[in-house]
Amino acid sequence: MPMKFPLFLYYELLIRLTIFKPEIGEFRSVMPFDDHVLLKTDRGMIDIPVEIMNMQFNDPRLIPEREIVKLAAAFRPYSEIDSMTSGPVSNAS
Repeated sequence: MPMKFPLFLYYELLIRLTIFKPEIGEFRSVMPFDDHVLLKTDRGMIDIPVEIMNMQFNDPRLIPEREIVKLAAAFRPYSEIDSMTSGPVSNAS
């Protein structure tokens, strides 16, 4: 069963991610899975491993800056996702 995290964790993590990639955008929704969460913003999506979410919850200082940079680099804007699929996903919540 996917783990549920408090909403504020996603906002905190987005703040950290946008330091390295400001175009990530604003929080819209999240889809939890067993080993990761799919965080959707107004500009795209990013997969975040549950381990990172647990560290953000328990002690954010445990997440090395290189992991934040790697996560930020993994962000995919809707325009890129739309071009790889048969239709727009940007309106999906």
